[in-house]
Amino acid sequence: MQIPDSFAKPLRLDGPQPARRVLEALALEGYRSGELSRGQVGEVLGLSFQETEQFLHHHKAPGLTPEQNLEGVRNLEGLLSQKNP
Repeated sequence: MQIPDSFAKPLRLDGPQPARRVLEALALEGYRSGELSRGQVGEVLGLSFQETEQFLHHHKAPGLTPEQNLEGVRNLEGLLSQKNP
């Protein structure tokens, strides 16, 4: 893909690893739009859980909403109740 220099420089695509920068931008936008989960962002970028958290925090990606936190707690409770009848 050819990107005009007038776009490449402000997006820092004229430096090292331009393909990586594009992949990070796509993953970040996918996360922000809700199309990718945190896990998927980490997977596509080849990051550990902690590295993914740092990446999202560094790019000021939104955190989990209270509703998402509550859903996670409910899912965990459901899993734990299945293991401990």
